[in-house]
Amino acid sequence: MLRAPRIQSLAGRGAMALLLVACASCAGYRRWPWSSTHALPGPMERVSDPLPRGDLDAVAPGPEDVLIVRHADPVAVRPAGAPAPFPLSFHKNTVRAKSGAAAYGSPGSRLEVLWPNGMHVVQFGHGSGLVGSPSRGEPSYILRQVERAEIHFKDGEEVELLGGGRLSSTGGPFLVSHVRERILRVENRGKDAGRLAFRDEVFELDPGMHVDLALLSVGGAPFTPDPALQTVQGPGFPLQHVGAVEVESGPDGLVARASGTHEIHALGVRLQLDRDESASFASCPPPPPPPPPPAEPVKKP
Repeated sequence: MLRAPRIQSLAGRGAMALLLVACASCAGYRRWPWSSTHALPGPMERVSDPLPRGDLDAVAPGPEDVLIVRHADPVAVRPAGAPAPFPLSFHKNTVRAKSGAAAYGSPGSRLEVLWPNGMHVVQFGHGSGLVGSPSRGEPSYILRQVERAEIHFKDGEEVELLGGGRLSSTGGPFLVSHVRERILRVENRGKDAGRLAFRDEVFELDPGMHVDLALLSVGGAPFTPDPALQTVQGPGFPLQHVGAVEVESGPDGLVARASGTHEIHALGVRLQLDRDESASFASCPPPPPPPPPPAEPVKKP
């Protein structure tokens, strides 16, 4: 006589379970194999199958060896040719890698890349870098993301900065800081001069000097000079041109007049003028000298 209520209780529980499943399905949390487990919007669709290899082909292993050290967590390393990085732990904080390897640091981390000749790069905080292969014509190190980095050169190596500029020297340290969203600062804190190639300019960084680079959407990689370009030296800057254009000295700089198809390079810009148009180029005047300090009053005896 006690079995009937038990059957009714089980039936009630089964109905309640079905009701909960139905509610979960309506809420978008269904776990059936034929339905999505995501609420709106749905999961992203795969646009290609199989997935592309990314930059694995572009960063093939090279002959150079480096040592990557984790000084502060979290730091991860992706060996050359590997599809994914692995983290470095406190009990295994070093790894030897070939050129083509990548190093990643998260906020609060500190990693160091060392070369056999004594060159080393230290990255602080959020950032990543790629070990290049000079034997293939690549820079020794490529900064892909940087919050703050310290670069110590040894034998005139070259480092590619964020945005594409190239920095080289025989000493250091050089401090590279992402000071603002679109501004990268390079500061020479060593005793040897540095050379910074950015688009069509080459800056000589003497000890104690710094330069702020704009992170342009077109990049800051150095230009390859065109042998057809003719150079006219202006007051403190060169002007290069090719084609039907005449360049004359003006009251404050240089004046270029177009008479046909041409191209003009000066002061970091490239121009193509219409026929009979002209453009003036002048460098910024030097800042005025500071005023002399006020004379001290003469004390009467």
